[in-house]
Amino acid sequence: MTVPKNRTAFLELEPTGMTPDELWNLTRFARCGDCGYVVHTETLTTLPEHYCTQRQVRRRANP
Repeated sequence: MTVPKNRTAFLELEPTGMTPDELWNLTRFARCGDCGYVVHTETLTTLPEHYCTQRQVRRRANP
């Protein structure tokens, strides 16, 4: 199965019940467990900077 490596493919495949590892193998995108943001990453070990802390603070300030 050939899947384009882009954010749209990730969002389309996410509801299918695939594990985060399977989604990442196909698309190279992962969802941050803390803030929910979808980021492109070369490895699942660490996510690139995506202003996670600021997103969480903003979310708490604006319920």
